[in-house]
Amino acid sequence: MGYSERGGILVPDTWAERGQEVGAMLANVQLLTERLAELELALEDQGWMRLSQEGQREFSRAALRKITQLARLFYLKNPLIRRGVNVQANYVFGQGVEIRSDNEDVNTILQSWQDDAKNQAELTTQQAHLQTEVELQVMANLFFVFFVDARKRGRVRVRTIPFDQVEDVIADPEDAKTPWFYKRVWTEARLDPALGQIMGANRTEYYPDWRYRPAQQPATIGDSPVRWESPVYHIKVGGLSDMRFGVSEVYAALDWAKAYTQFLENWATIVRSYASFAWQLTTKAGKAGVAAAKTKLGSTYGTGLSGGETNPPPIPGSTFIGADSVNMQPIRTAGATTSAEDGRRLLLMVASTMGLPETFFGDTSVGTLATAKSLDRPTELQMRQRQMLWQDILGNIARYVVEQAVRAGTLAGTVVEEDDGTPIVTLPTNDETGEPASLDIHVTFPPILERDITESVAAIVDAATLGGQGLAGTLDLEMVTRMLLGALGEQNADELLAKLFPPPAEGEEEVPMWKREELAPPPPPAPVLVPAVGQPGQGAEVEEDQLQQESFGEALREFRDAVRGISG
Repeated sequence: MGYSERGGILVPDTWAERGQEVGAMLANVQLLTERLAELELALEDQGWMRLSQEGQREFSRAALRKITQLARLFYLKNPLIRRGVNVQANYVFGQGVEIRSDNEDVNTILQSWQDDAKNQAELTTQQAHLQTEVELQVMANLFFVFFVDARKRGRVRVRTIPFDQVEDVIADPEDAKTPWFYKRVWTEARLDPALGQIMGANRTEYYPDWRYRPAQQPATIGDSPVRWESPVYHIKVGGLSDMRFGVSEVYAALDWAKAYTQFLENWATIVRSYASFAWQLTTKAGKAGVAAAKTKLGSTYGTGLSGGETNPPPIPGSTFIGADSVNMQPIRTAGATTSAEDGRRLLLMVASTMGLPETFFGDTSVGTLATAKSLDRPTELQMRQRQMLWQDILGNIARYVVEQAVRAGTLAGTVVEEDDGTPIVTLPTNDETGEPASLDIHVTFPPILERDITESVAAIVDAATLGGQGLAGTLDLEMVTRMLLGALGEQNADELLAKLFPPPAEGEEEVPMWKREELAPPPPPAPVLVPAVGQPGQGAEVEEDQLQQESFGEALREFRDAVRGISG
């Protein structure tokens, strides 16, 4: 075995050869790694997005940021994307939503929470509802943060963390679908009063999931603090169940929306080019005739001649006079240009991705009564499904608000946590029934389609009367009235119900409306007397139009009978 000197050390020649081989292998690995990176970048250049290395199950965080940025830009700029997103938002929240509870004390807490100015700016007003729905479609992720009043009154204020600031979701290692923490990384901008400048500071914090309440709560993870007092409620759409983040719901439509926009831009360019020449003049006089025609048709504007334009263009209705050798005709563009309707298939790809019929994007020519009826049902189900999602979201937030009120003592009750930390809220026992008071929270949307109002009212009446003339005991009159007001789109149902059904006086027992005795009929209207015609100044008075009086009285009797029938 031979030896060679390596760095002042004698090593066997076989070791040296093996070291050269290892060095060559490492160089090859580095080269291959660079080539793979180039291939991945080439995929991006071809319109593909790289997946993360985590089982190839979802996009990397950088890719999600890029998708979200594109979706935001397309919503702000592209008419098709903006129209589709706004249509769904208007369908879901265009008629408002009601959040209430049958329990008076719980309802007071909920109404106070909704009336808070901070919550109205973020979530509880009509404008905020529409905005959050738009953001959910475009960015596919909402991170609601709950800030509980530090003075222990249980007041909850809701804010959202921007999607770009949430770097990672840390889940239960034994259950990937159970999130524990959200890692937030952002640059905090603060004003330096001494310098008068905005100074940026990089920050990293962890927020627990609103359902994660372990017995041991570490104050920090690494060097970053954990905000246990501000849990996060994460909503994601557009992805699959095993993804940590959602994917923009308009992502699949972006390429087609861009292609349709480019098609229309090219079509407009073609039309504009055809407009450059309006007339075609033909002469048989050769080059001299062409030059003469050019001179006669040329404008003198801007040539410095005194007196202004000496060869203005002809006015509308002018007559062209020429010799036999001169022929002037308008340039014919019919059939020579690409039709704007040729891009309809591109538009259909956008419409199908967003789940909306073509007519919603402005082309009413393809919509007949038959097609409109057949398309309404799928669209209605899509919007109804979205409303059900928001019922769960708003209901969960409302229950969290009630839970914090109970914990703070603002609302009477108890909170017991199960082994996994899930809170169970119980209200005091009802003295009359001996059971805990109701904690039901209702999130109610009006009917999506206007033509449903008549059917909804009929269905409510049938459910209350079971096809009869009076209440059948399935629903009391107050509940029937609330449902009817909701079907009619009334936004102030609670105020109207308080006037129609005032609470019983102190010491008076409350009796269900359907058990009350027959309502007393209203007193008959007093006759309207006017001076007799033809007898001015004599003070004689007669009844005004006996026929109108009889009709009015008959209407009142019918109204009375209807009230009697409903009240049983």
